[in-house]
Amino acid sequence: MKKTITTFLVLASVTGMAQAADVARGKDIYMKAGCYQCHGTVGQGANTGPKLGPDPLPLESFISFVRNAAATNMPPFSANMVSDAEMADIHAYLTSVPKPPARKDIPLLNMK
Repeated sequence: MKKTITTFLVLASVTGMAQAADVARGKDIYMKAGCYQCHGTVGQGANTGPKLGPDPLPLESFISFVRNAAATNMPPFSANMVSDAEMADIHAYLTSVPKPPARKDIPLLNMK
């Protein structure tokens, strides 16, 4: 049993599971790194950058895209600029953004 727990902890730390992503820290990093300038303050997208939240790409794909964005107008962010742990925090922030209400639930859009 002890060997199983030790193995799990080693694997968890290697895969980044040992430290949970921090939504508040993710929002702070998102703002400080300037992501909001192209993607909006809650990742809603704009004419300069696509929508990122509330359903971002899976974390591994998200990090890969940010690191290798050369084919787009977005500058790539190396791990020296934004670490993988910080990327996980940003991803947690984008995941935490509530979905907008459905059109049918917005009275102004349903007036006759």
